[in-house]
Amino acid sequence: RTHLDQMLENRKSMSSALSDTKTHLDQMHVEITRTLEKINSREKYINSQMEGPIAEYRRLKDRLAEIEDKYRSAGSTVTDQSRTLAQITEELENVKAQMDEKGTTMTDSGPLVKIKQAITKVKNELIQMELRIGVLQHVVITAKINDKTAMTRDMHSDDQFQDLKTSF
Repeated sequence: RTHLDQMLENRKSMSSALSDTKTHLDQMHVEITRTLEKINSREKYINSQMEGPIAEYRRLKDRLAEIEDKYRSAGSTVTDQSRTLAQITEELENVKAQMDEKGTTMTDSGPLVKIKQAITKVKNELIQMELRIGVLQHVVITAKINDKTAMTRDMHSDDQFQDLKTSF
């Protein structure tokens, strides 16, 4: 009999605890639902506010890729010009060697004059190639500076973007 009375008391206390707990859980459910709705609303608002800066970021990122491609292209042009310069220098050395060899064996000055003219011509071409390489190096350096300037400007605009994010 005592055992049955104890079970009934436990059942009553469990029923009252269940109803209190259920009420509390229902209140928590309502609060959580309201909070989730607020979060979704704020997320939509932030996304709508960030569409412009995100589009600008994408545009700048695409522009950076284009500039990097131009930079690589200019670098390959400089490399090609350097190879051409090396070939011309090698040809000049070969002509000098041939001239020295023929100069010691020949006494006729006619071919010697032609060789000197050829050497002068090759030297002039070498000077022109060096000038072209200098101009191309200037173009590459200018592109690097422009890239850094654009990246700095982008970083400043990203700072403004961060300021905008933190204000929300």
